[in-house]
Amino acid sequence: MDVLIWVLAIAGAGVLAFALYIGWSLYRRLRGQHMARKPFSDHVAFMEPYVRVSYPPGDGPFPAVLLFHGCGGVRQVTENYAALAVKAGVAAVIVDSLRARAISYEQALAQVCTGHRLWGRERAADVYAALELIRQDKQIDPQRLALAGWSHGGWTVLDALTLARMQTPPDGLSDAPEQPFKGVTGVFLVYPYVSGPSLAVRNDWLADIPIEGVLVERDSMASEADASVVFSRAREHGASVSWSVLGGVTHAFDEPDHHPESALRYDPQATLETQGRFSDFLKRRLTPGVA
Repeated sequence: MDVLIWVLAIAGAGVLAFALYIGWSLYRRLRGQHMARKPFSDHVAFMEPYVRVSYPPGDGPFPAVLLFHGCGGVRQVTENYAALAVKAGVAAVIVDSLRARAISYEQALAQVCTGHRLWGRERAADVYAALELIRQDKQIDPQRLALAGWSHGGWTVLDALTLARMQTPPDGLSDAPEQPFKGVTGVFLVYPYVSGPSLAVRNDWLADIPIEGVLVERDSMASEADASVVFSRAREHGASVSWSVLGGVTHAFDEPDHHPESALRYDPQATLETQGRFSDFLKRRLTPGVA
């Protein structure tokens, strides 16, 4: 009997120690203390090879939209929206956060899409870096910039805006520019993740940049109910936020090349509708008055 009590006590102590370790690790991650921090200039140099620009025909400087992919990385959906931007006379800037970190598609599905790796508040550093890089491009008009994010990319953009309001560098950075969103005239979000660890759930973001969103009713991966609550609160606090909700489609409805085992489905009609909204967003925010 004494041996059994001793064994149970040891087991209990082990479970308690493990729980404390998990709690401490989560606490550190929520405070951005789980990774070493480096200068912003280093991250700009790190990201430069993974920021790809497609220019419209003609002479610049051009307005630009920076595209932030979902948790699976740069897919056909990213390329499709980039092509729409170029067709509209806007330079398309694809920021590949996964290739920069040597994360494959399969690894991304297992680690990034499940929240085990690369939270939005860490990837927000890529937003700051990409904006810094694109403002240095002589073919780009630094006063006519926009951001667009899908799913994890939406989480990332909102966290970046929130960190700017908090005047706190993204995870992994020791410093950040004073005005990281200088020249940004609008944000377009498609089924953004705005739940759980998203900073936007509990904090306000920069209120002077208009945000337009497309949500999915009963979204299995990015709750439209959570996003609507956060958007409504932000609007009450003075932010310019508008959004619509699509029914009868799944998360990532505009991605034509889902993983074969995925339950998500491509919807051509909803895709055309959302692409039309994206093109209209670019026209209003970046090319007003252009036929």
